[in-house]
Amino acid sequence: MKTVLADTNIILWTFSGGPDFREAISKAAPGWNLAIPSCVITELEKLESKDARAALNMCKALEIIDIGEGYTDNMLIDAAKNGYLIATNDKEMLSELKSLKLNALKIREKNKLISTEGI
Repeated sequence: MKTVLADTNIILWTFSGGPDFREAISKAAPGWNLAIPSCVITELEKLESKDARAALNMCKALEIIDIGEGYTDNMLIDAAKNGYLIATNDKEMLSELKSLKLNALKIREKNKLISTEGI
């Protein structure tokens, strides 16, 4: 089964007026498994905000996978090269994924996720 990895900004989107990221990913990539990279969990722990704590509680009920150590954006791009679909709204990461001809999920119209290339 193919797996979508959620970036920190997609998870926090749920707490800033967006829909539940889990449902948005399920709609945008039906039949795909959702996982949270451990490096994203580490980012959420460092944020120490109310939203980040709520996001951490939500994520702990999901599958957490280790995609390596280092800068989260680089780790997610490397994971995309290995077949994972990345859900992010980070413009630099989306640009890098596009230049590598790798698909991603991104926010559109503030309330839904779309595929950059079609899945």
